[in-house]
Amino acid sequence: MTSTAENELLARYGWPIEEEDFGREDEPNIDGCALLEEVEGGTRGRFIVRPGLAPEFRAGFAEWAVQRVARYFEHGPEPDGWQKRSDGAWQMWVRRVELPPI
Repeated sequence: MTSTAENELLARYGWPIEEEDFGREDEPNIDGCALLEEVEGGTRGRFIVRPGLAPEFRAGFAEWAVQRVARYFEHGPEPDGWQKRSDGAWQMWVRRVELPPI
């Protein structure tokens, strides 16, 4: 079952969340990667998570992705720290962090 945010990402932009082993076994808190690229006629996005990511973490990734895409379209890549790749696309790794209680 996909989350509301994952469905929104697909319905609004046509971008599904993909599963792919991106070889970061040494960093188990990396849940996924987001790529945005300006192409003729608009923006192309790819959102990738680790295979078998727990449903609650996948849903959290989807919520994060919807928010970041909206901010990218409104403010560009700088406010959220997107990294420019050598191929011209923008990339961001998504790392799960547990914050201490306050």
